[in-house]
Amino acid sequence: MASSSKPFYYAEEQTAKLANLIGTLKGEDEGGPFSQPIKELFAAENYSEVLTRFAKESKVLLGLGEKEFEPVYNLLIAMTRDANPDAVATHVKSIIQPIVDSPAEKAQVKLRVLSNLYNNLEVNSPSRYEVFVAIVNVAAKNDELDALVPQLASLDALTAQWGASLNQKRSLYLLLSEKLEGSEEHKREAYEYRLRYLATFENADAAALKTTKEQATRAVREAIRIPEVLNFEDLFRLQAVQALKPSKLFDLLTIFMEHGLAQYRAFVKSNAGFVAKEGLSEEANVKKMRLLSMATLAGKNVQGEVPYEAIAKELEIPEDEVEIWVINGEWHSASEICVVLLLRVPKPFKKVIRAGLIDAKMNQLKKTVVVSRSTHRVFSDAQWQQLSDKLAAWRTNLKEVLQVIANAKLIGAQGLSIETPVGA
Repeated sequence: MASSSKPFYYAEEQTAKLANLIGTLKGEDEGGPFSQPIKELFAAENYSEVLTRFAKESKVLLGLGEKEFEPVYNLLIAMTRDANPDAVATHVKSIIQPIVDSPAEKAQVKLRVLSNLYNNLEVNSPSRYEVFVAIVNVAAKNDELDALVPQLASLDALTAQWGASLNQKRSLYLLLSEKLEGSEEHKREAYEYRLRYLATFENADAAALKTTKEQATRAVREAIRIPEVLNFEDLFRLQAVQALKPSKLFDLLTIFMEHGLAQYRAFVKSNAGFVAKEGLSEEANVKKMRLLSMATLAGKNVQGEVPYEAIAKELEIPEDEVEIWVINGEWHSASEICVVLLLRVPKPFKKVIRAGLIDAKMNQLKKTVVVSRSTHRVFSDAQWQQLSDKLAAWRTNLKEVLQVIANAKLIGAQGLSIETPVGA
């Protein structure tokens, strides 16, 4: 902002009031060592220095009551909006840091002030990144993350607008992961942002990958621990996670990605105490492995039937508990897995299972589960070949159906042509 111009908000009365307010909050009398120089700077039209001093002393504004808090900060924000572009970043940091460092109180009004500051900056202003980080920190400190999470869907577009650097993106993903992890409701989102952090190291050199070991280790533990995480392939293929091998934790991840309960039991037996040492629950691990083992078993029998006996053997449960376990037992441990029962009477009782991993119906008379769809735990070359074979079969079937339709049309046309007109 050039010293010769005077934006609309630089009314002498408003400036004097803000200067006196800050001076009073600092314990000074009117016309004291803070407010008097401000008046002199204003008279000399050195507006940039006026704003610099306001921003540096904005910490004292935190002592205002909620009624005065937002209007006073909005005046400061208005000044910042039209400040010299080269000075905006410094002013923004001076304003937001005291808010971030302040105790957990006045959460709503603080977040409104930060949102106002964010919205008053240019859309492509790099300072928007700093304000967004401040919003995350204040929301986390005051247990207000629920209001923030829906906005994260646009994060990629926002970071592009801000021109965020790779290191800034990494810092933001890690910050979101750490803060969301502190909320029981957002463990899954925390895990996803840790994955995004690790994904930024794809094709990085060995030295850079070495710095990710702690976060990669935490990501593996979280994937195993969080009930909703049932797909491990994206995590497994990250270079930062591949860099963990050889290790027992990597071996355990491999089991969760593509093996069954029997292999898990063998691992636990060979590595006594390891699961507990990693902060994992043996009971929860077995539940998840049963779920994943069932998915694998179903995947081998799509459009086929799986006997209760085979399920009981794979899941290591009594046969008479198969229905109870599948329907009422452990499927509901993952919020994304919803089991819906449709009971058809009086023909054999069928319970249609709607799950995140399989679609199937249970035939209680035959004691089988009829699988119509299954989600593959790993989609490798074998699964691509299986898909190709199915598409080829469908194509053949469609050709046959089209031929039948064509033949029917031909017969119909021939029948019409030999009809004798009425009255001939």
